[in-house]
Amino acid sequence: MQDADAAGIAEGIRIEPGAPRPATILRVAGELEERGEEIVELFKDVDSPHGSFVFPIHMRREDGDVMIEVVTGEWDEETREQTIRAASILRESDFSEAEMQVLSAHPVPRDVSFFTRRTPAAVFQLGLLGRHNPDDPRSSAEAFRETAGRYWGIELDYTPESLPLVEELLLSALEEEPDLQTIEALPLCLGCYVGETIRTRAEPPGEWSSDPEWGDRHVVAFERFTADPIGQARQFLDSGPEDSIAFYGRYVLEELEGE
Repeated sequence: MQDADAAGIAEGIRIEPGAPRPATILRVAGELEERGEEIVELFKDVDSPHGSFVFPIHMRREDGDVMIEVVTGEWDEETREQTIRAASILRESDFSEAEMQVLSAHPVPRDVSFFTRRTPAAVFQLGLLGRHNPDDPRSSAEAFRETAGRYWGIELDYTPESLPLVEELLLSALEEEPDLQTIEALPLCLGCYVGETIRTRAEPPGEWSSDPEWGDRHVVAFERFTADPIGQARQFLDSGPEDSIAFYGRYVLEELEGE
């Protein structure tokens, strides 16, 4: 679904499927200028702490900057991921308040449209995408803690008492989105945060490991018990409070105390 501004920019502009991208960008910029739009720069390099991306067109309107991506090819997985990554870089840059619009020869996928908008759920997940490391559970847990602190203005720690607050804030943010889309960084970082809370509160502490029996995802291994907080995070995001992460954290710690 396009918002009104996106529809306004795209109106009357045709992107030919498979056309050479540089020539298409120059044509589109010329058509926008003919309409009276202010083109600030072509091939604008936008930098953030987590990477950089070259936006084909940097436009400015009365209400702020607009970064435009132009896609002439099919929407394969690589193009989708690259465009969402571009949104993540933009939201962490000096142009974090800019609009991002995608002009495409083919319909823009729903997830791409969702993450180019500046809704709370989109911006929060993009913050995780830029910070997390899928191969390092502790780093991903810290990415969740830092991003939550930044976007919700709270100071999270690794205690079971923090989990109900996280659950409440996440549910509130996600339930506001009628067309909610999620990226892998959300269940991964949330699950790692839950897992790190369990791991550090247990006596003796558990260890993160990657086990083929659990689909090669990271789990927390104890002497006679294995916790799957990332799997639980997925269930929570799918089902809500009935698969509570706060209850799961308490349950695992109680089971470990009873060993």
